[in-house]
Amino acid sequence: MVEAQDDGSEVWGSGSATELADLGTLLVDPAWTPERLQAIHGDLHRRNDHASNSISSTLTVSTTATTTVASSSITAAATPLATSQLPNPLDIGFSNNITASCQSFMTSMLTSSNFTACLPFSLLLQNSNSFFQVEKSVTRVTQTLDYTCGVDFPTCSARMANFAKNITTDAGCKQDLASENPLITYAYLGLMAYQPLYRASCLKNPSTAAYCFADAITNYNNSADSYIYFLPLNISLVGGSQPTCTSCLKETMNVFEAATSDRSSALASDYVSAAMQVNVNCGPSFVNSSLAAATSGAQISQPLSNAGIFALVFLVASWLL
Repeated sequence: MVEAQDDGSEVWGSGSATELADLGTLLVDPAWTPERLQAIHGDLHRRNDHASNSISSTLTVSTTATTTVASSSITAAATPLATSQLPNPLDIGFSNNITASCQSFMTSMLTSSNFTACLPFSLLLQNSNSFFQVEKSVTRVTQTLDYTCGVDFPTCSARMANFAKNITTDAGCKQDLASENPLITYAYLGLMAYQPLYRASCLKNPSTAAYCFADAITNYNNSADSYIYFLPLNISLVGGSQPTCTSCLKETMNVFEAATSDRSSALASDYVSAAMQVNVNCGPSFVNSSLAAATSGAQISQPLSNAGIFALVFLVASWLL
């Protein structure tokens, strides 16, 4: 059984190129693509609107809580969540198509205090039923981000780097990664993406003090605002999408550009095309459309498009019932 150590000695991204070369091409399960999640969120939003209208004759309900504009006031009222109320990464479980060593590693990692104390945002974005439920409420999103952004970042970065290294070993999930197990591959990419997604998810709108991610994921007028956050997970920006040209978008892309200095990161493969797409809508110099100067690693495999087989369709659909 392999666990991360607390010494923080691992360097982020070290050895990634060699590990990827040994493992071959890594693929992400496209079932939890951003446009599918946002389509479901949109359906929930419409249902909520219908429910609100149906009770308006008997109740006086403030509608500001359902609008993006009011997110700053909601944020101000948010109170800390108890640890037991926080969402859990990868809580959908694993299929039988997983090796015994990998099952042991994943169970140990997900229950380790080294992991749970950090609650990596990068491992909540996909394949987390509990975080999907959280995303229905800007207040709960804010409360969750208050926790994930309030951790000891240097310590948690070192811990996630250790887990990322250990998951690729024989005692971890090397065979499962080589077999392109989608959930395990996502876990690996999520561990690797901890730093850029921590920084991006903790950005705040300077005008409202609301988290940029909270604004994006609850902006039903433009679902593309949330697509950007999937870039570090090797999921390319949806073709034709036009995220809103805001300071949040600009700063998020700046974070991702800086992370491309590690050429083993997924962002080194999908940032440039995303930046060019953003600039088509926001102006030719809105964000830098080139990679940062290289510091380490070889480029990761090409990012996946957002089309494919939705292996978890029935699970996701069941949440709406």
